Amino acid sequence: MSIFRIAKNTIYYGVVPKLTILMNIVILPLITPYLTTYDYGIVGVVTSYTGIMLSIAPLGMNIHLTNSFFEIPKKYQLVWGRVYSSFLFSGLFFGIICVCELFCVLPFGFSLKKFLLCIFGTVQIFLFAPTKLAEHLFPYVERPKPLVLTTLFSSLCGIMISFMMIYYFRLGFWGLIASTTFSSIFTFSIFGFILFSQYNIKPIIEKKISRLKSMLRDGLPLVPHTLGFMLLSSSARIIMSIHEVDYNEIGLFSHGCQMGTYVVTITTAFVVSIAPMMQRYYRNNEFDKYRKLYYLAQSVSILAAFVLCLWMKEIYVILINNDSIRQSSSIATLMCFAQALLPLYNFMSVSCFVDRKTKQLLWLVFVPGIINLVMCYFLIPYYGIRIAAYSTMVSYWAQLFMPFVIPYFKKKTTQWLGNRFKLIIAFLCMFTFLVLGNVAVFMSISTKILISFIVASLFCCYYKKLKFSILFA
Repeated sequence: MSIFRIAKNTIYYGVVPKLTILMNIVILPLITPYLTTYDYGIVGVVTSYTGIMLSIAPLGMNIHLTNSFFEIPKKYQLVWGRVYSSFLFSGLFFGIICVCELFCVLPFGFSLKKFLLCIFGTVQIFLFAPTKLAEHLFPYVERPKPLVLTTLFSSLCGIMISFMMIYYFRLGFWGLIASTTFSSIFTFSIFGFILFSQYNIKPIIEKKISRLKSMLRDGLPLVPHTLGFMLLSSSARIIMSIHEVDYNEIGLFSHGCQMGTYVVTITTAFVVSIAPMMQRYYRNNEFDKYRKLYYLAQSVSILAAFVLCLWMKEIYVILINNDSIRQSSSIATLMCFAQALLPLYNFMSVSCFVDRKTKQLLWLVFVPGIINLVMCYFLIPYYGIRIAAYSTMVSYWAQLFMPFVIPYFKKKTTQWLGNRFKLIIAFLCMFTFLVLGNVAVFMSISTKILISFIVASLFCCYYKKLKFSILFA
């Protein structure tokens, strides 16, 4: 894969889909006067519970999508059809469970309004199946356009619906919920049609119980793994609702998380675009190139987190036309760095998928997720919502130390990284940039421009010195 193809795919997977973020950013000054921290609190709780269910619903069966595509490229549609069918049934089952959960925790009493909110909030669970398949298929066949443009169009339409409901009709959180509801219905229809018409992928009900058990045996260990991601990102809001924290406080935390996670779009796009290269280098034992690819992805992640943190104050002044919501900027700066280790997770997890050692993935995400859950449960009542941001950051960074304490990752990480103590350097770099970012956020704009230029120049020198260009030759 050429550097041009990598750059093109990164733009497709990162820049183009995030035009929706740009649209959201553009309308923020227009809609925030008509939103409250209470609205963000309601939406934060809804998305936390639906996120938990979405992490469970695939039942880990997506592991068979990746393996079958690379191992039986001429017959992968048969496996994908069986997984497709499983997704449809599990989406129905877990969607109903989520509706019941939300009906119990939301604060509106027994009413039609509450029931409709629960239904609209969980539509994405009922309809997740074809979108999940599309998210795997199009990066593998190196056709980003169908995935990116469909998602982009559905999201833009959802944003327009959200804008009209909030700006013109003053419907608050209903407008935020409606955006996801419409997008889910649209992508379900379009991706379902494309999968069937162009790739002959359609639901196939598995009739052999033994084969289904075998697929579940490989997949179910992934459930705690994917659930761990949601525990990392959402458990704080769930714990807040359990402790009956004011929904305005939950809203502040939710908005800070939303702004902070924008930095992940850059690294996510890059990692998705290089996924075929990661698979090829690891499967071919080209660990020198695999290692260089990690260095590149990790440096992009840390520097992107620093730059976003550096400019967070100005971002909030420009975009958030609401003094009460602006208070979440300090949380956003912490959340930038909380997820800066995303590349490390991706590179360490490849060996688990290739070796079918999916149980080992529990150490990377589920254990940190439990750490976050426990810390939030015991500390939030005493220290408030800000401790949740620190807890989330500490829990994400716990992944960094798994290669030092878990035998499997000790062996595999040493194999492709060479020296595990390089991870300590990554940790020290993250911590240093975190401190510098929180100090520099109060500096003048001219100083920030100079710092940003220096960071960009250092990255260019780093790229040239380590000869990353050979990866894309």
